[in-house]
Amino acid sequence: MAPIIKSKLYSTSQMLVSIFLSFALALFIGGVIIELTGESALNTYKVLVNGAFVGKNNISETLIKSGILLLTGLSYAFVAECGLINIGAEGQLYIGAACSTAVGIYWTFLPGPLHMIVALLAGFLGGMVWGGIVGFFKAKFGANEIIISLMMNYIAALLVSYLVHAPMKDMSQTYPYSYRIADSAKLPRLLEGTRLHAGVIVAFVCLIIYWFYYKYTSRGYRMRVIGQNRLAAEYAGYNVRKNIFVAMMIGGGFAGLGGALEILGIQYRLFDNFSSGYGFDGISAALLANSNPAGMALTSILFGGLRNGGLMIQMRTNVSSTLTSVVQSLVIILVLMKVFNRLPIWRKKKEIDITGKRSSN
Repeated sequence: MAPIIKSKLYSTSQMLVSIFLSFALALFIGGVIIELTGESALNTYKVLVNGAFVGKNNISETLIKSGILLLTGLSYAFVAECGLINIGAEGQLYIGAACSTAVGIYWTFLPGPLHMIVALLAGFLGGMVWGGIVGFFKAKFGANEIIISLMMNYIAALLVSYLVHAPMKDMSQTYPYSYRIADSAKLPRLLEGTRLHAGVIVAFVCLIIYWFYYKYTSRGYRMRVIGQNRLAAEYAGYNVRKNIFVAMMIGGGFAGLGGALEILGIQYRLFDNFSSGYGFDGISAALLANSNPAGMALTSILFGGLRNGGLMIQMRTNVSSTLTSVVQSLVIILVLMKVFNRLPIWRKKKEIDITGKRSSN
């Protein structure tokens, strides 16, 4: 077992170093672009880092964004282990937010802590239903889950728009906002003077659950086998259709929970376009980490920092906040190209296969 553990630690460390170096190179390229526009790259990046990781308020905002990105990333990673591709995290997030808002507004008969817990569960269940629809068509008819999950994003956004313009609209507001959720449904603050809420802990607990599920449970093992070789899984007697359906449901639930955190912890009401692309950025974070739990924790925090620091760049410099999107895209491209996987330091290492034998790269 020791050689296997060493091999996993080696591959994880290689991935983390690759992510860091890709970020560094992407920032360098971004800096060149900034200098060409006549602005100071050093000053811009100083504002970016300070806005993301300096001061309790900035760190808190970064962690808040990281928690949602982590959950939408989990929605992709969970189904990816089963050999599926879920591009519907944004729509599942919207539906989860709508369900948690409805519970937060109308189920005021529930006592304080229970009201909050039920609102969180409603968000998770709403995302499960939305993901389950994709899973049903995939399992029953063999439909392409990429196209269906992508189209479901638009349906979810339009459904939320309808809700905030009609049934859930707060008539005292000029703009299409829902009523505010009850105080009993709000997530408690973790740090006084900031917006940091308990939902961040929920997100990282979900990451641990994801890791434990696929590493130590029999159902998780079956899903991984299906993801690696569906035909072999069928020969082994696994119910492939059922596992596909369950994987899509649970993956959707994670994204729905992300929507619940945004409403119950930050916004306190539902409105059009409340998500600034959390679903797609979460997928990027999961792809960047290759669905590795440690890597996803890192990439979610880094992407959360880019989001938060980008706002500071917009306010305090003449550089557009879209710079962070450029950096993020460059990082993903560099990692997918495996630019830093070919460094001499990795070539000198010996890979350890599952039998414990050593072989050259």
